Amino acid sequence: MSQPRGADTNAARDRYGRRVPRPDGAGGNAASKGTSNDRGLRIAFVVFLVLLVSGTVWIGLDKANPDVRASIPTFKVTSDHSVEARIEVVKDKDKSAVCVLRSRSSDGSEVGRKEVRIPASDARTVVVTEVLQTTARPNTAELDGCRIS
Repeated sequence: MSQPRGADTNAARDRYGRRVPRPDGAGGNAASKGTSNDRGLRIAFVVFLVLLVSGTVWIGLDKANPDVRASIPTFKVTSDHSVEARIEVVKDKDKSAVCVLRSRSSDGSEVGRKEVRIPASDARTVVVTEVLQTTARPNTAELDGCRIS
């Protein structure tokens, strides 16, 4: 009976090479010193990645859930130099807030800006109507951010 193909182990070793330990001791089996150092680096790298990802998620969630949210559901241009905006602010009842109201002209340039103080109240949602004086004809009214004061 003939031997199956590839059964000659010496021929296979000659063809694919033999594992020969390096003189400096690197390589070899899992019990060698080089592998334990690699394992320590891998563990440190995984710990670093976990800390980095968890920190990024924490910062993202903190910014995604602000203490105050505001919007302008309606605004009306009342003259060539003023706009009236209705501002709805959702915040904690016992805290006051400051929102920056601004207006732009039809070419996109800012023509008015004002800080609007939102007082603490009994309700979580506060509605304020504010008139903003502008330097040119306003086209929009928008909020440029709100913060707890």
